[in-house]
Amino acid sequence: MKQAPLMRPSLPEPGFRRRTGTRPRVLSAAARILRRDGFAGLTMERVAAESGAAKTTLYRRWPTKAALCMDLYLDVAGRELHDPDTGDVARDLEHILLSVVRLQTRTVAGPAFLGLIAEAQLNPQSRSAFLGEFAERRRGVTCAALRRAIRRGELRPSTDVDLVVDALGGAVTFRLLQGHAPLNQRFAAALVALVLNGCRPPGASRTQKVSR
Repeated sequence: MKQAPLMRPSLPEPGFRRRTGTRPRVLSAAARILRRDGFAGLTMERVAAESGAAKTTLYRRWPTKAALCMDLYLDVAGRELHDPDTGDVARDLEHILLSVVRLQTRTVAGPAFLGLIAEAQLNPQSRSAFLGEFAERRRGVTCAALRRAIRRGELRPSTDVDLVVDALGGAVTFRLLQGHAPLNQRFAAALVALVLNGCRPPGASRTQKVSR
């Protein structure tokens, strides 16, 4: 596929491999704009100009910039987030939390996520999409780790998986938005220990060493 005229080739955005086709070019262009100018500076017109794709092509696939950001976030997250399955629920959850922190703070998924949160408060359609497939896919890895732990007997059968996921994800998101304290290994270990202490079966260890 030919490059758009007068466009100078650019280095691939961190987290993106050099790929061909309209979707990869559009996502890479959106990522560059998000890094430079944030969610407010992202427009479909700018993405079209930087990617060389026609605006009609963009709107057919992504009717709003929120839809484009959602696709971008899931594209990056699909490569960055993995299910560790170490056999220990605390280690699994710490690994997942730290992976989410890296995703939100070191890749373009971070500004995409913050923009989606803001957009979801203003646009009912964006909110519905955010709470639908997007939120469910983000929660899937953590839910799987917790359900494995219940089957292994590490957690009580009555453990409310959705509530635990909300507690973990909510704490990370709050600290990400507020910026009042670091998101690091110590935070992840302390948060996991705090939440799991309320889910352990009788007689199980109620404490966990927190990394310094």
